Amino acid sequence: MLIHGSPVAVTLASDPFFQDRFWYWSGASGRKYIHSVYRIDECPPLPGAIYMAVKRKGPLRIAVAVGRFQPFWDHAVGTREARRFASLGVDELHVHLLGKTPAQTEAVFLDLQEAFEDSELLTRTTALFSRAPEAVSAAALSV
Repeated sequence: MLIHGSPVAVTLASDPFFQDRFWYWSGASGRKYIHSVYRIDECPPLPGAIYMAVKRKGPLRIAVAVGRFQPFWDHAVGTREARRFASLGVDELHVHLLGKTPAQTEAVFLDLQEAFEDSELLTRTTALFSRAPEAVSAAALSV
């Protein structure tokens, strides 16, 4: 399962206000989870919330990390997280806040994490196979 998302405007096309404010991400189960979208420098402290760290590429959003914010948030934690996100080239944080219980929130996190890991594996495998013919050709020429 390749992790993918879509803007809320896909389902609420009559109101373009929602396009940049909310985004759906699909878990490995196929369930869609709505996320609030924050610019990297405008995300408020949201202890325990699920996030997708995202790079914008035109109208596309590319997930580069999935995680949960620390349950105890202070300035030091926020600064450390911001540095980590900046090192990944993150433009936005997409935050899911709708878990009714800690168990439900963890289940959503695990579903999104599995989809993300499957996506990462597919990306690495595709890159490996796309380089393999060149390596084989080079090896064949050197014999």
